Amino acid sequence: MISLKSTLLLALCAFATASPLSEQTLQRRQGSSDNIQPVDCGGERYSRRQLEEATAEGCRLYVNSLQVGTSQYPHRFNNREGLIFASTGPFQEFPIIPSGNYSGRAPGPDRVVFDPDYRGRCSYVGAMTHTGADQRNGFVTCNETRRGGSGSSAAVSISPSGPLGVLLPLLSFMALIA
Repeated sequence: MISLKSTLLLALCAFATASPLSEQTLQRRQGSSDNIQPVDCGGERYSRRQLEEATAEGCRLYVNSLQVGTSQYPHRFNNREGLIFASTGPFQEFPIIPSGNYSGRAPGPDRVVFDPDYRGRCSYVGAMTHTGADQRNGFVTCNETRRGGSGSSAAVSISPSGPLGVLLPLLSFMALIA
């Protein structure tokens, strides 16, 4: 007959060796209106202020049902690339340029992405660029940067939460006392 101690040990081993989530699932979501970080878009760096101003201008135009430029910005971003942002959308995209706000001329390769709500408020959810994309007119996310940082946004912090956050320490304790 299998003992309780063996069963608990087996359960603990199953948790410890379970297949990890895919890298895309664990990838840190870019952008958050509460904590906008500077970004590097294919070598072009944008400050928090530039990101906020481009998002505000795109939002102002969106709320007033206005568009500028031959590509009619802001416009819906359908995210065919599967980029990961701070919310699920629907998204709008608007050009971000190194000097001032986009006013209708050549938009360049870089965009802010925002998520408008039904009250006319918009949340910045990330930045993207055509620079370095695999396909023509495709996008890749810009890397968040911090002062003195490497420019990489690949760091992931994982901590147990929900039932697993309670269950794992409980199983460990039970295995020790059994």
